[in-house]
Amino acid sequence: MNPRLRRSPRRRRDQGLVMVSVLFFVLLLVSAIATFVRRASVDGLVARNRDRGAQAEALARGAVPLAMGLVLEDRLRESQDDDEAAARFERHSDVWALVGRTPITTEAGELHLRIEDAGARLNLNALFADGAARDPETEPYLERLLEKVVFELEVGPQGEDARDAGGLGARGVAYDARGSAYDPLELARNLIDWVDEDGTRLIGGPEDAYYQDQIPPYRAANRPLLSVDELALIEGFDRELVDALRPYVGVHPLAGGDGINPNTAPSYVLAALYHGPPGDRRLADADSVRALLDIRAAGGILCADGVAHPDCTPLGEVLPGDVYPPPTFQNEVFHVTAEARVADVQRTVQAVLDRSDPAEPRLLQWRVR
Repeated sequence: MNPRLRRSPRRRRDQGLVMVSVLFFVLLLVSAIATFVRRASVDGLVARNRDRGAQAEALARGAVPLAMGLVLEDRLRESQDDDEAAARFERHSDVWALVGRTPITTEAGELHLRIEDAGARLNLNALFADGAARDPETEPYLERLLEKVVFELEVGPQGEDARDAGGLGARGVAYDARGSAYDPLELARNLIDWVDEDGTRLIGGPEDAYYQDQIPPYRAANRPLLSVDELALIEGFDRELVDALRPYVGVHPLAGGDGINPNTAPSYVLAALYHGPPGDRRLADADSVRALLDIRAAGGILCADGVAHPDCTPLGEVLPGDVYPPPTFQNEVFHVTAEARVADVQRTVQAVLDRSDPAEPRLLQWRVR
């Protein structure tokens, strides 16, 4: 063999190193390309979801003026109604209530718009007047309501009968699903102390002692509640309990106001109607709630005793005795929930509208989530 054709060991080793180096850079290049493609795909998904989120939020925001138009249309119809008695009622046949029965489909996506009058929930501020408890029924009513809500935390969703039944744990203390105890009476008193104008607890001692020990420290508000979320600041109220209360309660109107509207409240809020003779009131039982719902389903209207209307059933025929706080049958404040979905992205806008002055309707609260 020609010596020139022989490969020296050193040359073969050098060629092997070159091959390894080439393979390394090829793998490095392939990895870089894969990383670039993956990042480009992720960036594309992020940009797409951002655009869809912006579209969904714009769709939900646009539903709030629509809701305002509907509640003002209802106000106009009431003013033109020849039957003056009919104008005193908010009910599920009103134009603002009908919109929630069918989703609104647009080219951009789907919109679910729900409007409810303030009376569909208990206005906590209706339990107070001039910064003080309105009457001696405030404390026992709050205790009964909190017992009911905490009981539902314990038993969970087990049908309407369980929701309406209410209940207590051992020794009168209600327990949540985790076994930690809530004391409904203590919670009721803490809520009253948070709202009333003085700085002394109902059971004695300074109201701010607990709050000044928190990080950061703060003081009792000593004014009407501004939001349901504010309850989480009150001693004994944690986030789970506040979320459990949210379907039952609201805070509008901020100053005074009336109680629950029996014509629009859902069944579980109807079960929070507190009725009977003073000093011996109780929450509405399941049979009373069904009777109220049956009247509404048949097209009837629940009204105050003494109101003359062909479709009216006096509330006292179903719930004997007075109702505390006094029920409402007409409202000027409305809660709006607009849920918009574009592809798989959803945005929700919650707002509170005030139509008391139709010439200058007001937006009282706004939240996007």
